[in-house]
Amino acid sequence: MSGPSYDLSSAVPVAPAAADVLVHPDKLLDVARIVEEQANALEDQLLTKLGQLRIDSPSADVISTQSVQAWNTLIADGDRSYAGQVREYVAGLKRLVEQLREAAKDYKVSEEEKAAVFGDRGKHGA
Repeated sequence: MSGPSYDLSSAVPVAPAAADVLVHPDKLLDVARIVEEQANALEDQLLTKLGQLRIDSPSADVISTQSVQAWNTLIADGDRSYAGQVREYVAGLKRLVEQLREAAKDYKVSEEEKAAVFGDRGKHGA
């Protein structure tokens, strides 16, 4: 079907990246866990409700078939559909989880390196 193209980019928010999120280093893994839980819950909802987004034509007339095809294209089918945008949002949240976990790992390594360099200097009660 060739027809007008609809931009749904404003309908679904963009998932933040690690650079956009300010988290205390000690809480990185907690935040990653919470974001992952929410991403999984949203993904589960999408999987269970996606079938309900698609509709069948109530009759075979041109208006019904064309309007249902437009609806399904806009809402349920393809990467640019509403469902596709939500899937991309979930994928973005999962990328954020990985970035947060990587940052937590980097922070831990950095703290361990500092401890190794400075040894027990902080234990003398100066």
